[in-house]
Amino acid sequence: MTKDNQKGRRVMFALFLLSGISLIVLHLLDHSPIEIASHVSKRLDFRYYPPSHRMVNVSFLTLPDVVSSLESPVVMLTVNYGFLDLLHNLLFSIQRLRLHMNLVIICEEKSSYKELSIGVHGIVIPYLVVLTHLNESVRNATIYGSVNYLDIVRRRVTYLKLFIENGLDVLYIDADIVLLGDPFRHFKEEADLIVAKEYEGGTNYCTGFLFLRAKWEVHAFLDDWVKALPGGTKGNQWPFNRVIRRDERNITKQFLPADVFVSGRTFRKSTTTWRERKPQPVLVHANWLLGRENKTDMLKRAGLWFIPKR
Repeated sequence: MTKDNQKGRRVMFALFLLSGISLIVLHLLDHSPIEIASHVSKRLDFRYYPPSHRMVNVSFLTLPDVVSSLESPVVMLTVNYGFLDLLHNLLFSIQRLRLHMNLVIICEEKSSYKELSIGVHGIVIPYLVVLTHLNESVRNATIYGSVNYLDIVRRRVTYLKLFIENGLDVLYIDADIVLLGDPFRHFKEEADLIVAKEYEGGTNYCTGFLFLRAKWEVHAFLDDWVKALPGGTKGNQWPFNRVIRRDERNITKQFLPADVFVSGRTFRKSTTTWRERKPQPVLVHANWLLGRENKTDMLKRAGLWFIPKR
C-alpha cells in the first residue's frame, strides 16, 4: 500500500468520525430540556432513585410530561410553599414505616418545586417532583376557605383524572396527614373507590384520603365530580359527598373506619395518645383546624411530628 493511499484512508476515517460526532451534536441540540428529562424519566424507576440522582433544574416538569412513564399504583401528594413543612412531616412518617410507594408530588408553584427538587434533609425515600400544568397558585395559600386555597383543592380532581386516564390506580394523601401504618393493607381488592369517613356513624367522607382504581366507571364518577364543583366558598369535598350519595354506577366502594383512619375531629376529642389507641391508627389527619400553625401545633403536641431536629 502506497503512502498516498494510507494518507487518503486516514483522511476518510477522520471525516467519517467528524460527521458522526456532528450528527450526535445536532440530535442533542434538536431536543428541548423537557424532552430530554422525559426520556430520562422513562428509563429510571424512581422507586429506587433518591432525588439527588434525578435530573434537577433541567426544566419544570409537569404531570403530563411524566404520567405515561409511571407505574401503578401512584401515591399523589400536592403542596404549595405554605404547607411544605407539613409535607416534609408526611414524608418522614412514610420513611419511618419503610413503605415503598410510587410518590408523585405535584407542586402548585415554583418555590416548592425548586426546594423539593434539591431534596429534603434526612429524607432518603425516592419521590418524583412535578409542577402543576394548571395556573400556578399563590405561594402561601394555607387558610381553609380562602379563594386561593379553594382553587388548589378543586384542581386536585383534574390531577386524579389524568392518572385514571393513563390507566393508573391512584391514592391521594393530604399533606397534613401522618401515616402510622400501611394503608394498602386495609384496602379491599374488589373496591374501586376507597375513602375515609370524617367521623364514625356519619355519612360525610374526606377527600383528603382517597383511593381510585383506573376504571371507566371511576372516570365517569370523576366527570360528575368536576361538573359539581362550584365556585364561591365551597371546595371539593362538599360536591364529592353529594355525587357519591347519588351515584348509581357499578362502582364498588369501601368506606374506611374513622377509628383507624382518624380525622382531626375524632383525634382531638380523645384523650388517649395515638400509641395507646385501640385499634392502632393507620393515619391521623390534622384537618378540622384552620391554618398551618394550628395543624403543626396539634401534630407536635400529639407526638406526631417526625421531622428530626437539626
